[in-house]
Amino acid sequence: MPETIIEKAKNKFLQTVNDFGSDPYHLLPHVPEVEKWVRHIATKYPQVDLEIAILGAWLHDLGHYPIPTEVDHAIRSEEQARIFLEQEAYPADKLAQVLHCVRAHRCRDLAPESLEAKIVACADSASHMTDSMYFSMAKDDKESGGEFRVYAKMERDYRDVAFFPEVREELESIHQAWYELMKSYERISLE
Repeated sequence: MPETIIEKAKNKFLQTVNDFGSDPYHLLPHVPEVEKWVRHIATKYPQVDLEIAILGAWLHDLGHYPIPTEVDHAIRSEEQARIFLEQEAYPADKLAQVLHCVRAHRCRDLAPESLEAKIVACADSASHMTDSMYFSMAKDDKESGGEFRVYAKMERDYRDVAFFPEVREELESIHQAWYELMKSYERISLE
């Protein structure tokens, strides 16, 4: 049985991390969690093109590696996703939709407009609350001696899950628990 485009995208993501040789952005647990959130949100919206949203999930962080870079990873991810999907002869109209999901997932220089792009942006932010990303970020902040950037990240994520108020409501207590956990962790000195 031939590989589906989603399986190919998943393998592309895994190969990208493997080729880099390490995973300093903790994407290996993050991206599968994003797919779970995409599927969870999509159950409430039967009109969603699930293939586009899942491809957006697997391709949205490709641009993190290789590092370092001065170019935003959403822009690099869009470029890498375009190359991958064109090599796979993915239909042009659907390719544009996937690329929008990838580029707009950060809600930074481009706002998500389609339902699928809003789902990917929300799923990305929601996944940070249900995996270990905040703790990893706080630990990195503490070890570097810099400011705790994790609070700003938590607030951006909470803002971005608001695309779907029902998701924000589901995550409200988790968001608050993370905030309390990060405050407690910040107060501990292990020097």
